[in-house]
Amino acid sequence: MRYRLEAGTLIVPDQDGSVIRHGQITWEGQEILTVGPLDENAPPVDQVIQIPHGIVMPGLYNGHNHAAMTLLRGYADDSPFFEWLQTHILPAEAQLTSEDIYWGTLLAAAEMIRSGTVGFADMYFEVDAVAEAVMRSGLRSWISRGLVGDDDPTRTKLQESLDWASRWRQRGDGRIIPMLGPHAPYTCDPDYLRDVAQAARAEDLGIHIHLAESEDEIHLLKQRYNKSPAEIALETGILENRVLIAHGIHFSDDDLKVLQRHLTGGIISCPVSNAKLGNGILPFQKIQDHQIPVGLGSDGAASTNTLDMFQEMKAMAWLQKVRTHEPHRFTAKDALKTATTGTASVLGSDGGILAAGHPADFIVVDGSRTHLTPEWDVIANLVYAATGADVSYTVVAGQILMAEGIITAFDESEVQHQVRDRTRRLSGGAHGGL
Repeated sequence: MRYRLEAGTLIVPDQDGSVIRHGQITWEGQEILTVGPLDENAPPVDQVIQIPHGIVMPGLYNGHNHAAMTLLRGYADDSPFFEWLQTHILPAEAQLTSEDIYWGTLLAAAEMIRSGTVGFADMYFEVDAVAEAVMRSGLRSWISRGLVGDDDPTRTKLQESLDWASRWRQRGDGRIIPMLGPHAPYTCDPDYLRDVAQAARAEDLGIHIHLAESEDEIHLLKQRYNKSPAEIALETGILENRVLIAHGIHFSDDDLKVLQRHLTGGIISCPVSNAKLGNGILPFQKIQDHQIPVGLGSDGAASTNTLDMFQEMKAMAWLQKVRTHEPHRFTAKDALKTATTGTASVLGSDGGILAAGHPADFIVVDGSRTHLTPEWDVIANLVYAATGADVSYTVVAGQILMAEGIITAFDESEVQHQVRDRTRRLSGGAHGGL
């Protein structure tokens, strides 16, 4: 079918934040056909959707997520990072079944569809369950199984990841992109990272890895190997693949020079998670000075609580101003570009753009909301005032996944029921933690 959506405003961030008043977007299949002002003489379509107060904008991309961690939302909050991870989260995750992860991922998908995310990069385990949930949801995803070297001395899990990637890269109408996911240099020794890098090159797979997330990580790697995370990534061959570097807060100037010369891919900043866990603020300007691409991610809901990428845009802009003490740094336009074309580019996608020939991945924000009034600067309103709850339509690969605030791809209430039942089981019927 061919669709045309007519709205009050269209946002075209690839054109320096251009705003089209009283515009329309036409699409067929998975591709955008036209974007521009309303045209009474436009060719006929199968369905016209009119949203007079709607703001059409590119869909948001979440460049780093652990989707099924929605099951652990609110669990072990306000703990120091390594205590949070090793004492609380990892033991809790050890109790999760593949069915738990399926429903946790589908809950995340519902939240992302509701808040305007059209694609996400995920690192978790039981990746068949993750992929099946993504297929049901209609979202796009770059999926990797989290690999821990100490738990894989015979490389069995690495081989299973390769087998999984081989199966799933043939499925999903291009909406599922397999990757390899070595967790981090402090959980994967250099020999293991070399094997992952070699396998990724041989199978033409990207790599998703945590690097330079906390100061404790930097100190640990210096003590263990007398090297920085970037040096380890370079020497093990990790940087020879398209790489999603999650967090990337604590790279030195020398590290950034290494990444500038060798990195294909980019850094995914997770400002809310990094702030909440006390890990720090990404030095965005310094990274930009080294021509290193930056995208945005949420991290898992166990650390960030919500997967709302509007929140991440706000936090990124606010924290950059705090870091530099310069309010003109990292503007609303910068935030919008980072969450759309910036993240899509790091992922290797041509999404995040409202333009003919690009993927039909876009959202509609309800511009009639009180907190979006008046409209002196629509982009500033979207970044600083809007939330994911203001999204009324989400379209991915040309499919309308949410219309007028109602998810059409699956039964959202069933997902909530399943997750509540499973978390009660995991907690032994208590309302507290696992």
